[in-house]
Amino acid sequence: MDQEIILLLRKYVNNNCNAQELEQVKQIITSGKYDAEWDAVLQEEALTEDVEFPDMPDFRQSEVLNRINRSIKPVKKLTFQRWGLGAAAAILIMLSAGYLFLGNQKPVLNNQPLLSVSSIAGQQKKITLADGTEVTLNSLSTLHYKDLFNGTEREVYLEGEAFFNVVHDAQRPFIVHTQKLNVHVLGTSFNVSAYVHDRKTTVSVATGKVGVNVSNSSHANMLLPGDRLSYNGNIQTDHINPDDVMGWQKGALIFHQESIRDIAPVLERYYGVHIYFGKNQNPGKQVTAAFKQKTLPQVMEILAQTGGFSYRLINNEIHID
Repeated sequence: MDQEIILLLRKYVNNNCNAQELEQVKQIITSGKYDAEWDAVLQEEALTEDVEFPDMPDFRQSEVLNRINRSIKPVKKLTFQRWGLGAAAAILIMLSAGYLFLGNQKPVLNNQPLLSVSSIAGQQKKITLADGTEVTLNSLSTLHYKDLFNGTEREVYLEGEAFFNVVHDAQRPFIVHTQKLNVHVLGTSFNVSAYVHDRKTTVSVATGKVGVNVSNSSHANMLLPGDRLSYNGNIQTDHINPDDVMGWQKGALIFHQESIRDIAPVLERYYGVHIYFGKNQNPGKQVTAAFKQKTLPQVMEILAQTGGFSYRLINNEIHID
C-alpha cells in the first residue's frame, strides 16, 4: 500500500487537511485506486477509538466528495459553520452560552479549555465522558466538553446530532448547549439534533425526564419518554415512538410528520447529494416514513408519492418542484 496516501487519509480522518490536501483527497477518492488504503485508515480509526461506520450507500463516491467540495469553497464572510471536515478550512467565531470559538483556538468556558471530538462524513463516534455518560455522535457532528466535571453542573456543547445516555447525579445537572436550545437533565437518555444549517433544532426523549429551554429564555419545557420538541423560532411538541429516537444509530432514516423541506438536509448528509427547491419552497405535505438500507431513488419515490410533490434526480443533485 502507498504510505504517503495513507498519511494523507489519516490527516483527512482527523480533520487536519488544508485546501490543497482536500483536493488531493478528492482525486484519491475519485480515482478508485486506493480503496485498500482508505479501508486501512478507517480500520485504524475504529481500533484506536470507539467508532462505527454504518453501511451508507455510495459513501466514498458521494458524501465524502460532497463534503470536500463544500470545504474547499472560499469563505466570503464569517458564518457559524458545521465542523467536521470543514473545521480546519473556515474561521469560526461564536459568542453564545458563555463560550468562544476563534480560528483554530480550542473553545473555552470560564477560562477552562474544552476538549473536542468530531465525526466525519458517514461516521458514528462513541464517547464516554468523565462521569460515565455515554454520547454517540452522528455524522458530521462535534462535541465540546470538559475533561473533568468539577463544578456544580456538567456542561457540554453540541453542533450536529448526538444521543446521550446520562449517568444520574441529583447534585450535578447535565446540560447540553446548542446554538438555539439548552437541554437540562439529571440522568436520562435523549437525542439532540442541532445541525447549524438545518431549519430547526429537535430534542427527543427515550427515557426519563428532560427540561428544554430556548437559549435566551429561562422558561423550561418538560419532556417525557416519546416526547419531541422542535424549535424554529417557535416551539412545537409532539409524540413519537421512543424506540425511534435511536433509529439513526441502527442506520435507519425515520421521519415523523416531517416536511420535505426538513427531510432534505438529512438526505443530503446521508446520501451525499445536493437538494434544490424551485419556486415553491415548501412543496407537498408532511410525511411519516421509515427507511433502512434503501437507495436514494427508492427513498425519493416513496417520499414523493406520500408527500405529494415531484422531483428530478440528476447525477448528484435532486431538484424538487
